[in-house]
Amino acid sequence: MPATPPPADARPPLPSGGPGAATLLWALLPVLVPGAGAPLAFGVAAGRRPSPVTVAPLVAYTAAFLGFFALILPFDVGETPEWALWSAFAVLAASTFGAAVHLLAIRGHVWAPREAPRPQAPARPSGEPDWVAPTLDRASRLREDARRLAEGDPALAKRSGVGRPDLPRKLDDGGLVDLNHAPVEALRDLPGFNEATARQVRERVERLGPFQHLDEVILEVGVVPGFERHLREYALLLP
Repeated sequence: MPATPPPADARPPLPSGGPGAATLLWALLPVLVPGAGAPLAFGVAAGRRPSPVTVAPLVAYTAAFLGFFALILPFDVGETPEWALWSAFAVLAASTFGAAVHLLAIRGHVWAPREAPRPQAPARPSGEPDWVAPTLDRASRLREDARRLAEGDPALAKRSGVGRPDLPRKLDDGGLVDLNHAPVEALRDLPGFNEATARQVRERVERLGPFQHLDEVILEVGVVPGFERHLREYALLLP
């Protein structure tokens, strides 16, 4: 019987779905902020998915943004040649609408869900059998069978020693402990219990009668929330 909760499955859930509606604003950033929007949007893309698909356009649109100013700044206001104005306009249009189309095309690639890393199980020496998982599965099945017996025939479950690790058992119940009848020595080994908690449960049952629901135990005894799930796995309440 574990005194502390077994480690929970630390595997993070996998993300689902594709790019959200908010990424449309990202793709339209060149239109919303002409000139500077394209480098900004591709900078985000390169930071999220660094690859030639994102880094090369970042360099190209940044150069186009700087080229726009290179065509305009050398001349005084009102003296810019027509060829420079048209060239600057073409660069600005390309880095505005062209970049927006480009971003929409790679939107699915940039904002595709990234699979969270899965923790690696400790490696076993080659050829060594895995005996832990079958043992846990067998104990879980035994507890389930013992609970069904307790629900269907509580008297037979009591005679068989279900939930009473302090008594000789006629069947293996997978480590169940009957909170209403087991002694302090058995109760204190439950997840989240200690000597004081076990005595509190025993005294409450002797004073007011058996618990009807495990939630009563959790509320009255004050079981630490992190242990509730594991306590439910091993606790039993026979009338």
